[in-house]
Amino acid sequence: MATGVSVVDDRLDGGLPAGSLVALVAPPETQSELLLYELTAERQTLYISTVRTEASVKQAFDRTDVDVGNPMVAYAGHESGFDEIGDVVGRAGTETNLVVDAANPLERRDAAAYQSFLNKLHTYVRRTGSIAVLHCLRTDAVAVDPAAARGRETTLGIADVVFELHRTVDASDVETLLVASKFRGGRALTNPIKLVLTDDVTVDTSRDLA
Repeated sequence: MATGVSVVDDRLDGGLPAGSLVALVAPPETQSELLLYELTAERQTLYISTVRTEASVKQAFDRTDVDVGNPMVAYAGHESGFDEIGDVVGRAGTETNLVVDAANPLERRDAAAYQSFLNKLHTYVRRTGSIAVLHCLRTDAVAVDPAAARGRETTLGIADVVFELHRTVDASDVETLLVASKFRGGRALTNPIKLVLTDDVTVDTSRDLA
């Protein structure tokens, strides 16, 4: 199943296997959401926001230059239980994208309940031939908060595929690298992909990596 970024799909021999649970780990100051937006254009998508309201997400879709297709949007705030979120997921259909943006608030909840939720989500995407993507923001809180760290460990352990976005800034350049550090049942990428994340996603071909 295509990710919407052609060079990533080429490196992954066509894309992501149906039934995959994917973690996209990125610093919050990057334009990592654009990778989620590219994905939504490929097939029907249920976009579950845990931070921004439904109206805010729809406004962001309307303002982006990326073709996002016609995603369904749901808001799951702190008052939304895992069972309630699961009920929303269960109405998504087959061969769809399920995006959770961001996973961080869920990772801080009860450890056993979160692990159970992820396992049920994993079972659902395998049964329906879908893909679930958890947008995992890399923040200081994840490193120092035991509950957040434990939740992130659970996310990365259950995920079939882990994408990591790394950003470096110097006096003349901002460099963003995408790494597929884990690919269960497939082949992780040995070389990072240089991306340019501005108002859309392009590949930086100006310099080759060593």
